[in-house]
Amino acid sequence: MVITAFHDIYNVKTVIAKPIFIGENVWVTSRCIILGGVTIGDNTIIDAGSVVTKNIPPNCFAAGNPCKVIKYLDRDRK
Repeated sequence: MVITAFHDIYNVKTVIAKPIFIGENVWVTSRCIILGGVTIGDNTIIDAGSVVTKNIPPNCFAAGNPCKVIKYLDRDRK
């Protein structure tokens, strides 16, 4: 799920939207939730079931709830 909007906690009639930026060559696996205001860098893998609440840098494998970097990927490795 990619969720860009949420309600203001002090006025539920107000909807606030924030953009989501997903870089090139990003693999978002199954059942992930990505919240508004987040950027996912190029060449990144988001593991299954992760909840992305903060920016994820490029060239890494990230997982969890909340999602965090598990390891950085070696882009030169074949």
